[in-house]
Amino acid sequence: MTRRTRWWIVAGLLVLPLVFLLDRTRQGEERYQAEWLRSGDVHLRVLRTGTGDTTLLLLHGYGESLLAFRGLIAPLAQRFSVVAVDLPGSGLSEKPGGSYALEPMVARLGQALDQWIHGPVVVIGHSMGGEVAAALAIARPDRIVKAVLIAPAGYGLGMGLTDEPFSSQQQTMAAWSLKARELLVPVEDEQWIANPPDMPEGARSDSASRRASAAYLQDFDFTALRGRFGELKQPTLLIWGRLDPLIPIEIGLRIAAELPRERFVEIGNAWHRPHVEQPVRVAAEILDFLGSNNSATDQR
Repeated sequence: MTRRTRWWIVAGLLVLPLVFLLDRTRQGEERYQAEWLRSGDVHLRVLRTGTGDTTLLLLHGYGESLLAFRGLIAPLAQRFSVVAVDLPGSGLSEKPGGSYALEPMVARLGQALDQWIHGPVVVIGHSMGGEVAAALAIARPDRIVKAVLIAPAGYGLGMGLTDEPFSSQQQTMAAWSLKARELLVPVEDEQWIANPPDMPEGARSDSASRRASAAYLQDFDFTALRGRFGELKQPTLLIWGRLDPLIPIEIGLRIAAELPRERFVEIGNAWHRPHVEQPVRVAAEILDFLGSNNSATDQR
């Protein structure tokens, strides 16, 4: 299989999510109000809800938005404070110029911890957001007490993809693919989360979104934590879909072998987005891992 063929497979995954991959928990959902909060040099779209001494910080994958966690937020918020963000350049957050590498991403989120999140934090990240979550936990053990990584990037990719940088043509193709996917998986849903009136300039700009999507593929190293997952000293829950083709479960087992304090959960009949495909099961696993009260520090 050529690299071009492999790339078309990945592009297909971006453009054509199957119906069973979509969140099926929408009837009777609570309606939320988004905020625009500054983190370093960017304004981020943020959803804050729930109560509790511990805050769960939710970080989505490449090309997605905080809406990817809509099936988890309500059950998690019953026992914890929950903060879900659109990462810089994603969703309706600002699309700044400059680098979209892992290090500045971690620096920006570290500033968010200091500016508008108080108390102990549990990071919950999926795919690219899982890599960011793990790196943030490594960098900020003073604030982060546990980590939940759902098929995280950082070690390697499947489907025959190599570690080589994406070409400019592939970056452009991915950017257009993500905009097409928004027809099926939108980054806005006013019936579920209302946007405040002071939306940052360019938040809905197609050109800015395509530029940011391409910049991620140019700047972000999806294997930057290979050999570094062992630096995660916090208790860590790994969640993986058994059928994941993009970051196969075999990679998850390698990551688990590096972690000093881990729990591994395999979700059968799930692909790369188990929190979307089976949100009830994933929420239950997360709550069990975090313990019986609204403070996740008891198992540190």
